Order: sequence, then structure tokens, then C-alpha cells
Amino acid sequence: MNSSQSNSFQAIAGAYKGKHPASAEELNPYRRKLFLVIDSVPEMQRALAMTLGSFGAERVEYASRGNDALAKLARYDFDVVLCDYDLGNGYDGLYLFEEARERNLLKQSCVFMIVTGERRAQRVISAAEMAPDEYLLKPFTGEELRLRLERAIRRREAFRVVDDALMRFEYMAAAEACSKQIQDKSEFALDFMRLKGNLSLKIGDWDSAKKLYVEVLRLKPLPWARLGLAKALTGLKSYDEARMLFEQVLQDNDRVMEAYDWLAKIHLANHDGAQAQLNLQQATCLSPVVVRRQKQLGEVAFANGDLATAEAACSTTLTLAKHSWHRQPALYAQLARVQLAQRDSVAAGKTLAGLRRDYKHDDAGNWVADVIDSQLQQQAGNKSKAAQLLASTAERLPQLEGKLGVEARMEYARACYSLARPDLGDEVARTLVRNHHDDEALLESLGCLFDQVGRTEAGRELIAENVQSVVNLNNAAVREAQAGHYEQAVSLFGKAYAELPDNVQVMLNTSNAIIALVYRQGWHESHVRAGHAMLGRVRTLQPSSSKFQKIMQAWNSLMEQQGRREWLV
Repeated sequence: MNSSQSNSFQAIAGAYKGKHPASAEELNPYRRKLFLVIDSVPEMQRALAMTLGSFGAERVEYASRGNDALAKLARYDFDVVLCDYDLGNGYDGLYLFEEARERNLLKQSCVFMIVTGERRAQRVISAAEMAPDEYLLKPFTGEELRLRLERAIRRREAFRVVDDALMRFEYMAAAEACSKQIQDKSEFALDFMRLKGNLSLKIGDWDSAKKLYVEVLRLKPLPWARLGLAKALTGLKSYDEARMLFEQVLQDNDRVMEAYDWLAKIHLANHDGAQAQLNLQQATCLSPVVVRRQKQLGEVAFANGDLATAEAACSTTLTLAKHSWHRQPALYAQLARVQLAQRDSVAAGKTLAGLRRDYKHDDAGNWVADVIDSQLQQQAGNKSKAAQLLASTAERLPQLEGKLGVEARMEYARACYSLARPDLGDEVARTLVRNHHDDEALLESLGCLFDQVGRTEAGRELIAENVQSVVNLNNAAVREAQAGHYEQAVSLFGKAYAELPDNVQVMLNTSNAIIALVYRQGWHESHVRAGHAMLGRVRTLQPSSSKFQKIMQAWNSLMEQQGRREWLV
């Protein structure tokens, strides 16, 4: 154990001596709370547990690594989390906090406190847009911990009003609860403004977010409000104004990692890949453990033709993701693609071997492995073997419905084009477009793929035609609904859903038509069952969609009116 850890252990353990839990339950705010202590040093875990016990805590869980902590957060409903900043291998407590929030593993009233022995970490933590409740510098006394905890618990108790809504992904209901607290001039009104702004950004309500952040900045020049305003402006496509704000934020504090990501997003929207890559490289140098950022750097560098940077980023992505929830076969394919572009078949072969080993008993993993192998064989001059492997993946593709992500399918399309099978490539590209016709990021990625395989014009045409075909399909059903022909509208949407089972907009429009039908014509069990299943799928796929949030509210309101709470989403 290093000296700072030793000092901390002695200080905390010393605070335990002579302390006893409060005897009266009403005077003991810790007894019923569930604590999670995350620290890689067993002595620190024990010392913190002893100190918490001296306060009256009776239920304490432990985790030594980030992945263990995430697993426990997914399993239990914690009230307080005490997390060490340095979790080893470049993984830090702030990243764990952000990942837990992103995956909706922490209720809003949960206290998350970071414990650190590094003074430089203060600057990083205080700069975060989604900052934890407190950070405590080692060494500290038991009394310091108690005072910080009591302050944080008191503040977080106010957020119980939004706990249930947020854990059910009801972001609009949570935003309304925040508005009430703000209007009532709650003691924590500014905190509720911060949460409401975050929720507005989450569901893409850029105008509301902008209005709120401008209001906050009139009250106080808070860094998180400036960052939020810049994000809202990006969403509104006011890129120049947003860029200047992000640059201002970084000028004040170069550790605001999100600002680099959003600047990259702006430069990509302006087709400046070189500047986007520079922003991402700056961010990965400062914070190298964020899988999402390393992955994007790999893609941007590949598009820029910087294969060395792309390989390094893809390799880092794979290493970081291997033992986390980000793990997926497509990451191996991304790395192998870069290695094959460098004509490094030995490295690509090693990546392929790693995939076959790690996904030995996984159908989707083996399918992706064959996609990579087909390209490896093609580069080695084994054209017959390459064609055989590709034909096998084409034959097995329908059996893997629901098991393959978008990225795995795009790697397959790329392999089809490189092996002179544009018919197979177009087929999977067409399916992707028709199921995600309104996903700008995916359509842009497909456009880049077509550019890279030398099919720019044909690809753009394919995208435009298939987007329009889905729009026409939707419009035909909408016209029936507007004319009051609800059964026909539901029927048309149902046919569209059968053809496009992953199209979120089709699922939402179908559910909306079912709401209208039940309102005007009365209860229809089979339609309600279908709509309920579709909304459940959308909640899994895109819970932050603003359209989903509105339709979910309308659906639940209707079910309450009908006295059919079993069909609430």
C-alpha cells in the first residue's frame, strides 16, 4: 500500500475508535440505507466500512473493480456510493459514475461521492458536466466524511420526487417534476434546473434546453450551464456560436472532456475530419479510458487515411471493451479492417484468432469472424475460399436476426463490396436504411462506407430511394388516420412493421394510431397488446426519443382512463 493509502487507512480507522451507532432509529439516517464502497485496496474497504458502521450503517456492499461495481449497481438499489478515484488500469471513478448514469443504474436520490488522494483530480471532477455529489481528499477524518455525507444525503433526498420517473425512463414526467420544484423556489432549485437542462438535452428538446441555460447564466456564470448551452446550440445547428462557447469552456478548464467530443461533432458536421480527429486525440491523451471516444477516434482517423492512429485507437478500444458491457464482435472487425488496409495480414490474422477464441461458442461472434476471414483470404489471393466464406455468412444472416448490431452488418456490407458482391452489400445496406431511415448518424456512416468502397453515387441513390420509400409508407398510413380510418391506419402500420421490425418510427406511429383508435372506437385487446410490445421495444432501443416520451405519456394516460394498468409502459 502506498503512503497516501496508509495515511488514509490510519485516519479512517482512528475515527472508528470510541464511536457507537445511534441507539434511536429516528436519529440514525444511515441504518436503512444501502452503501456501496468501491476501492481496489481491501484495507481501505474495511476502513470505510468501519467508519460507516460507526455512523450507524448496517448494510454495506463492496467492489474492487469498475466492472464489479457496475454489476452490483445493476443488481441493487444503492442509496450511497463511495468510490475511489483511481480504480487501476487508467479507469477512474468519474468515468464509472458517468457510465452508471448513462446506463440508468443510479437513482437520482443516490449519493455518489468520489474519494481521491490526488489534488489534480479535483479539477477534473469539478469540471464534469455530470459531476458527483462530493469529492473528498485523502487523508480525511471520520468527522469530515460524516459532515460531507450528511450534506449530500440531505441534498439528494430532495430528488426522490424524480426517482421513479427516471428509473422508468419517463424523462418528460421527471422534467415536469423539476419545473415544479423550480417554480416553488426549492432550496435546491439550481440543482433541479441543472437536471431539467440535462433531461431536455437527453430527449433532444434543444429549444427548451437553450432557454433554461440562458436563464441560469443570467443568474450565475456556471461552467456546466455554459457547456449545456453550447450543446443545445449544436443541436439547433448553430455551429459557429456553439464552437466559440466550447472553446471558451476549454480555455477556462482544459479538462472538460465533453467539450472535445462536441467540438469533434461540430467539425464532422462541417466535413472537417482533420480538426475532428485533432479534438479527439487531445481528449484521448487526457482521458484514455473512454471506449466511445477511442472508438470514434479510430473511425475518424480511418476516414482521414491516418491508418497508424486508427489502428492504435481501435486496438485500445478493443482492450478497454473486452471486459466491459461495450464488448462486441464488431470491434474486432473494425481493428482487422484497419490492419487489412495497412496490408498487415499477420496482425489481422491475430485479431481474427482473438475473436474466434473469445467468442468460441457464440453464433454472432463466429459469423463476424467469417466476415473478417473472407477479406483476409481475399487479400492472401485465396479467392475461392474467400467467396465460400462470404456465401456462408450470407446464408446464415437471416438466422441471426436480433443478434447482430448495426456495426456488424456494416462490416459485412463492406466485405461484400470488397469481394465484388455488390448485390449482397446493397441488400444489407437497403435493410439498414429502411429500418433507420431517420437516423442521421447512421445514414452518414453508410455514406462514408460507400465513399470508401468507391460507390459514392450508387450509394447515395440507394439511401435516398429507401428513405423516401419508408416516408411514403408512413404517409399513406398517416393519411388514413387523419381521415378517421383508424383500423386501416393500424393495418397499414402493422404491415410496415412486419416488413421493418427494427424501425422505431414505424413502431411509434403504430402505437399512436392504436391510441387514436381506442379513444374513438373503444377497447381493442389485440391492438393494445401489439402497441404495448412495440413501446416496450422502443424503450429498450431509444428511451430518450422525444417522440417516444410524448407517446408513452399519452399511452399511459389512456391506460389509466381505461382502468387497464397492466398495459402501462
